[in-house]
Amino acid sequence: MKIFRFVSRLLGYVAAVIMGGMMMLTVVDVFCRYILNAPITGSTELSELLMVVLVFPALGWIAVERSHIRVDLLVLRLSRRAQLVMEIVTLLLALGTYVIITWQSILESREVNMTTSLLTVPEAPFHWIMTGGLTMLCLAIVSLVVEDVITLSNKKKKKEKRR
Repeated sequence: MKIFRFVSRLLGYVAAVIMGGMMMLTVVDVFCRYILNAPITGSTELSELLMVVLVFPALGWIAVERSHIRVDLLVLRLSRRAQLVMEIVTLLLALGTYVIITWQSILESREVNMTTSLLTVPEAPFHWIMTGGLTMLCLAIVSLVVEDVITLSNKKKKKEKRR
């Protein structure tokens, strides 16, 4: 689990660096376009490709940190044990969904043989980055389910000891 958390966090930091690079590219492109009247060729394509590298590798880190958006208005009224059960059920549903998406991503990545129109950058590596990020997300969800099940079983044991 520690290695997984380390890799997830590392990929999150890589995503942050890429975001900084995308911001710089956009600023320089806008400056060149409006001040020098000479935009950077392919900056939009490059930003689109970098967006894949920004978003997908960070998914596992976001999951491990439990930083996804939550609407817990009703769940907060439940007991801690019921909240954990709801969390486990939700994570298992998410895992099922993301396993299907990851599998389809693998199938699609194997078939990709396209390049971008202007810069002619091969798209296949970016499809595999997406697949890798989705795989990390699935592994993160599995680790969260294990964590929550352990927490739930510990709470159950403590409750039994009190009796």
